[in-house]
Amino acid sequence: MQKYSLNQFNKKILCILILATIIYVVINFIPNLMSKSYAKTYTYSKSSNNLPSNFDSTYPGYKNLLQTLAKAHPNWTFKLYETGLEWETVINNEYQDHHSSAKNLSPYNYPKGWICTICNDKKYDNGTWRCTSRNAVEYMIDPRNSVNENDVFQFQELSYSSTNSNTNERKAIEKMVKGTFISSKECVDAILKAATTHKVSPYHIVSRILQEQGRKGSTLGLGIKSGGKTYYNVFNIGATGNTTQKIIDNGLNRAKEEKWTSIGASIIGGTEFIAKNYIAVGQNTLYFQKFNVVNKNSLYDHQYMQNVLAAQNEGTSMRSDYIDYGILESPFSFIIPLYKNMPSKACAKPSNSSVKETGESAYINANGGLKLKDAPNGNNIAVVPKNTKVLITKRATKKINNYYWDRVSTPYGTGYMAREADDGSKTYLVLVKEYKISGSNIIVAPGATIKTISGAKNASSSFGTGAKITYEGKTYTLVMLGDVSGDGKISAMDYVKVKNKIMGSNNLNDIAEKAADANKDGKISATDYVKIKNQIMNASQITI
Repeated sequence: MQKYSLNQFNKKILCILILATIIYVVINFIPNLMSKSYAKTYTYSKSSNNLPSNFDSTYPGYKNLLQTLAKAHPNWTFKLYETGLEWETVINNEYQDHHSSAKNLSPYNYPKGWICTICNDKKYDNGTWRCTSRNAVEYMIDPRNSVNENDVFQFQELSYSSTNSNTNERKAIEKMVKGTFISSKECVDAILKAATTHKVSPYHIVSRILQEQGRKGSTLGLGIKSGGKTYYNVFNIGATGNTTQKIIDNGLNRAKEEKWTSIGASIIGGTEFIAKNYIAVGQNTLYFQKFNVVNKNSLYDHQYMQNVLAAQNEGTSMRSDYIDYGILESPFSFIIPLYKNMPSKACAKPSNSSVKETGESAYINANGGLKLKDAPNGNNIAVVPKNTKVLITKRATKKINNYYWDRVSTPYGTGYMAREADDGSKTYLVLVKEYKISGSNIIVAPGATIKTISGAKNASSSFGTGAKITYEGKTYTLVMLGDVSGDGKISAMDYVKVKNKIMGSNNLNDIAEKAADANKDGKISATDYVKIKNQIMNASQITI
């Protein structure tokens, strides 16, 4: 009996100690979490600033831009936030995951310099998007390209802070929504209630809805009838998928889960989602919602939109509205991120004429694939399969731990890969030969352009198998391996032609046969058919 009582006593003591520990953690940790500052490193306005003497050398190019804006808008305040992140690390992480998805997408019809060519023109979402090139990612993330009159509002602090009377705010919102699908009194009331309840700028609420839905509204914003009720999802929350119907279905299911059976409920509920999941964790600007470099628990993830232009476009739209409604000179606050070791000048806008990202073409020659790392001999990012085509954007000249670590771009992201030798005796990265001359033919690998053959000129209307190329005073016929049809692309049409040739149901001319001989063994066989199919599927690369 005495032993039992002693055990009970010991258990009580243990419980008390555990409870005390929990209380200590709550008291000491939670307040620190709640009070965490995301934008108070430095401030800059027309009247004052606390920039250190070495600011210009540490963060080149910012100060002159801030001076220009502050002088033109004396009521504006700029908060400069030191992310503590290396510029190279930020770009590498934002340029990841192209193989399965993509963190940054550009419109499908955008100029070629904006499009990542390493993914073989893969389409994303509903087919109208392609992955963004590294150059374009750098250009859009570099704040120095946006601290100007047109683009600065992507940095506007989005927390709610009423600077006008409620009457003036209502009038401004009514002007913003005039002629749109959210112009009703119900919508305006819901916008103002959402702003005050969840501490989100009402102007941001309006611009975000119109950014998602357009002025006339789309299917989810106008409401979908299901099971005798109509559901709304004005912020397109959860509306993802690779087809239009899948996007709508997922958005509808989210609206059902949230019970958004009125447009007002969708506005208030969607604002709560943005407030809790983004603004409350530091993603308090359009820029931070697009490029998450502030929420340390999920860096480079938890990003509201994939469109690389979304933050800039929405910010520009907000600015236009502020001008129309006479509130541009309100005391707005802007949060501008700072990165370590940025380029000395702002990253250049991608050229509209570029056709591929710079670098030496190579493919992986390691059984089981090759590890992609975030730094030379650093942490693993991904394992890239054998035969995957990559771009070596910077070749290493010195070994680290017995390997040369080349900087590369791959369909799985950008980082560093090991190359053991320069002399070809043993290597994990094999350079792809750009072209070779064989008799009267110039042979190139898939994806080549006239620029591949330095100094050559295209004497034909297109660049593909059968084209006439002038090079060093002679005329050659081009053979692009795998391009049997001669259209300059490797597609299903090509492997069908090869298959029909093998089956005896189709003949190929001499130049088309050379293109069909993808493995270069002098004959057309099933091996060539498989190589062409694997090229299309990005399972392996045809090389010369």
